[in-house]
Amino acid sequence: MEPKRIQFVDLAKGVCIILVIFGHCNCPLEIAGLSIVRMPLYFMLSGLFFKTYGGIKSFSIKKTNKILIPFLFFYLLGCFILYLLKWLKPELLVTDSRGLLDLFDNRQYFNGPIWFLLALFWCNLMFCGISAYIKNNINQLLSICLIGFCGWYLGYKNCFLPLFIDVAMTSLPFFTMGYFLKKTDILYPNRYDKYNILFFLVFWLVSILIERTMHQRMSLHYNIIEGWSTYLLAFTSVMSILFICKTVNHIPFITYIGRYSIVLLCIHHMIYRPLILIFNVFPDFSSKRFLVAFITLLLSAACIPLCKKWIPWFVAQKDLIKSE
Repeated sequence: MEPKRIQFVDLAKGVCIILVIFGHCNCPLEIAGLSIVRMPLYFMLSGLFFKTYGGIKSFSIKKTNKILIPFLFFYLLGCFILYLLKWLKPELLVTDSRGLLDLFDNRQYFNGPIWFLLALFWCNLMFCGISAYIKNNINQLLSICLIGFCGWYLGYKNCFLPLFIDVAMTSLPFFTMGYFLKKTDILYPNRYDKYNILFFLVFWLVSILIERTMHQRMSLHYNIIEGWSTYLLAFTSVMSILFICKTVNHIPFITYIGRYSIVLLCIHHMIYRPLILIFNVFPDFSSKRFLVAFITLLLSAACIPLCKKWIPWFVAQKDLIKSE
């Protein structure tokens, strides 16, 4: 029996994937923190539901089914489309991707957004190892901060690690924030819920203050974080989204796409890129970015039932590898 889902978390995931799609379609996201919050929100939501599943072996199989197999499927699908276009219509290609070996020497995949799945997979393994072998919470935090600093320093020095391992190191503190947030009552109804709107406003106003008074820049895809306030802005922005989502709890379409956000993450890039080529023939394309984003969102959502029916193992709906 599938455990009962926490609807406001699915709503938060839905908000997150909408921000991802609109950001990739170059829609301006000028509301405080929205340009930075997307990936930290994903990592923190993943940390919220971390559990070991009985040991490192079981955990690894679980995360291989839910994260690594979807990544590999859509990575190979992207490579197939890349090679097909190189053969049929090379003049349409505008990409830094070169093909299968991008895994080892390139940050830019043809199906670019799936980098997050690979980074999340390593993030989970790192945190599982730390929680398995380091029992003291303080020592866990020190280890995570050290790994996070090493990841940040690699980015600062423009040192590249293949397979997005460096990005996973840099993102580990965000994942950890979610895990320790789980130890509070935020996931479930509690006596403080009557103040959720107030909490939202406080975190949102703090986000505005940070964004307007301090320097921050984040591009986790390229392992770039500038300014210590970036971490603080990411945290306050995520908290504001979580509290407003907990207040609203459910918006049918957004909650639905949030539940299956992995589908939209993996396929939207292959939808909006052709749409941009189509809309580029019209004058003043910049004013049509939101239209491209809306169409991409709707078409991606329409693919959810198809993916669930035909490729459930590759969108984390069924396990391909059976655990003991």
